[in-house]
Amino acid sequence: MKFRYIVIFFALLFPVLSAQAQNAFQSSGAAKSLIEYQWPRNGDIYVPQKATFIVRPLKAFMNSHSTKDFAFTVLGQSSGNHPGKVSGSTDNQTIIFEPDQPFALNENVIVTFQITSSENIAPIFYSFHTTEISEQQRGLALFALQQKEQKENDAALQALTASLPTYNDTISFNPAIVTIDTLTDTLATLREGNLFFSPTAQMPSPYSFLAIAADTASKALLNNNSFIFERNIPNGTGNFRMQPDGTLTYFHQFFSPTGGIFDGQIEQLDQKMRIIDTFQCKGGYTADLHDFNLLFNNRAILVAYDPQKVNMKKYLDTVENGKYSSLAQRADTSETVFGAIIQELDENKQQVFLWRSWDHFQIVDAQRDIHLVPSNAQDTLIDYMHINTAIRDPKDANFIASFRHCDEVSKIDSNGNFVWRWGGKNNQFTFLGDTLKFSHQHDPERIANGNITLFDNGNLHTKIIADTVATVPSTRAIEYALDEVNHTATAVWQYNNLPYSPAAGNVQRFDDGNTLIGLGIITQPSAVEITPDKSRIFQMSIQTGAFSYRTYRFPFTPVSSVRQIGPASSFSLVSIYPNPALNSATIAFSVAEPGLMQIDLLDILGHMVRNIKEKVTGAGTFTADLDVHDLPTGTYYCKLSENGNVMMKMLVVQK
Repeated sequence: MKFRYIVIFFALLFPVLSAQAQNAFQSSGAAKSLIEYQWPRNGDIYVPQKATFIVRPLKAFMNSHSTKDFAFTVLGQSSGNHPGKVSGSTDNQTIIFEPDQPFALNENVIVTFQITSSENIAPIFYSFHTTEISEQQRGLALFALQQKEQKENDAALQALTASLPTYNDTISFNPAIVTIDTLTDTLATLREGNLFFSPTAQMPSPYSFLAIAADTASKALLNNNSFIFERNIPNGTGNFRMQPDGTLTYFHQFFSPTGGIFDGQIEQLDQKMRIIDTFQCKGGYTADLHDFNLLFNNRAILVAYDPQKVNMKKYLDTVENGKYSSLAQRADTSETVFGAIIQELDENKQQVFLWRSWDHFQIVDAQRDIHLVPSNAQDTLIDYMHINTAIRDPKDANFIASFRHCDEVSKIDSNGNFVWRWGGKNNQFTFLGDTLKFSHQHDPERIANGNITLFDNGNLHTKIIADTVATVPSTRAIEYALDEVNHTATAVWQYNNLPYSPAAGNVQRFDDGNTLIGLGIITQPSAVEITPDKSRIFQMSIQTGAFSYRTYRFPFTPVSSVRQIGPASSFSLVSIYPNPALNSATIAFSVAEPGLMQIDLLDILGHMVRNIKEKVTGAGTFTADLDVHDLPTGTYYCKLSENGNVMMKMLVVQK
């Protein structure tokens, strides 16, 4: 009986607390102004049951406090009190709270964030609402979306070829059908390096594997069924590539449809092709194959798809071509809608940043009705975003993200706000020298000259035919010069001599000006390399019916010995000061024995901008001065090397 009274009391009290929380959040302006970024935010919906809280106070405030000065009190309307662990990020900029137990589905949660050591700073109250989708439902929804995408890809592959070939091997990939052609007699024009790709197919039986193929100088070896490296990955893989620190990564998915389990992780390989680490999304999200980037400070950027139940009834009349015919016949207009997630983990794999499309995009931002309308009465999946890229911009360390179904590339700052929006319905740029504009794009990348390349699938390109605007799909690789102040996007280079590729693909620009283009869903050719004057000097084809999401060329060959991962005990990068630096910085390092120390300063893409070699004759602590007066404002990484061992620290240049 007493328990019953407690439950009734709590039910009556919670709306009062919720109202007080909303009022306190609005009134505690002084406390609120101390916070640069937080997640969940006040009023957020669709928050996962296993949410990790993030609060980033002002840097000046963080410098005068430690982690033990911060406290969270978390109260769920249904689940009650949630104690948990408070910790700090490795760069001492972010406070992280991990509740001990998951929240209940579809409940309101009130949070009190307090600086316990400061009597003059009022607590901050805020509230959010949790998702109504369970982990099992999430897994089933992600699996269903993957199956839907696979069917679309298979249909596109069949439409692009007269017929599928007879398979000699019904279990695994048939490397004999991989061909590499040299289209010039001079190999000197080719960039050094081997080819990385990850073919996957569904018919006649599923397979997926990783492959490193020899360059064109060894094409005979490749065409005789021999790869430098080949590994079958059960259940599916993709996006096999080298990261800036020289390790390799790829996506590996796991699923059990009957159990509702669908999960994915990034696996990291050393030079001996051994798994040395894995990366997974935190806070209730599931890693996705479309992109993964490992930064030089060992931070990781992952993307995820976030299925939620959304009542689409209010959108029925907003679609350009009329109502949802399939939805109009349903009594229940609740659909599974997939949002987009960008997540950053620090070197201890703590979540330090989360961006969600639910907070910044509208569902009707999708560029065409097909991404908003279920394909039939049985289909309840709406993928209105389809994120396929999330990188750190080396220019200013903000995020650049690609949302394929919105025809949009966005820049997002470290607080989660738009810096600009390029393409699609919310375009802020004037396109110059490009009447087509990009459509359903992949892989925007900032290249060394400051421009941005991308693979323009061109699904919605248009052409005037007999005075009528018609959709005429066409694919190209394109380079834009972006004026981010005046908001102009000037096409300065493009390569159009490509077959139409409706999905996937990438563009890789090399230092010598050559460009490798991975054609995604197209298999013959599956990749081409061209010179700055657009001469095609290389192409590769893979078995019809399979495709590689991206294709790269990297200067990497597996070796018999393994380099050491992490700091060696014989040396240490002690400090960098001042940091941020204006004109110069002093690097302090200690060694236990004589040797040659090499210090490289790298930009966020891994390009070397400074190099110092110091010969030390004995044990001790030493310093080296680094001139940065002519470097632009931005984030850099100081890399200390000795006999193959490496340590890194971040350096910020601020003018």
